[in-house]
Order: sequence, then structure tokens, then C-alpha cells
Amino acid sequence: MTEQKTNETTLQFVTAFLKSQKGKYEDTQMHLDKVLHSPDHQNDELVWFFKACMFQKLGKTQQSHDCLQMALMSFDYPADITPPTVEFISSNAIQHSAPKLDYII
Repeated sequence: MTEQKTNETTLQFVTAFLKSQKGKYEDTQMHLDKVLHSPDHQNDELVWFFKACMFQKLGKTQQSHDCLQMALMSFDYPADITPPTVEFISSNAIQHSAPKLDYII
């Protein structure tokens, strides 16, 4: 991967993060999609997880769930099992504890 492509991808990711902090989720999604469509990007699971969180903030639970499933594919997580993270993100209830992520390791 060339340094210029790396810098461009990093810039898109950082821009997406900053847009999400301002609540501009449509802009966030646009920048994350640019990262995913870049031929030289890495860490798909991070981008898909970021998208899952963004969709959850928008109240789009199904899209959040779909993005989280895409993120988990990088870890060969069985598709027919609902991981604790999906339950944590998909729940509208107040969360009193963080999800257990030991299944990823």
C-alpha cells in the first residue's frame, strides 16, 4: 500500500469519526463507505463496527446488526449464533455493564 493511499484512507476514517462526534451520521456513513471501497484499506472489522455503532445511534437496529455481523465475519464467528456484542448494541435498554468480548480472542 502506498503512503499516499494510507494517508487518504486514514483521513477518511478520522473525518468519519469527527463527523460522528458532531452527530452528522449521513456524512459519517459516506466517509466510512469511502474507506470500505478503497482498494488499499485494512481493518474492515473496525469500519463495520463503527458503522454498527453509527446505525445504532440513528435507531436503525437492523442495519446495526447487519454491520456488526460483517465485522464478526473477520473473526470467523458462527453466523447462526448471536454474539453478546449484538445483544448489547441492539438492546434499547440502559446498559449497566460492557459486553464480554472474550469470544473474539
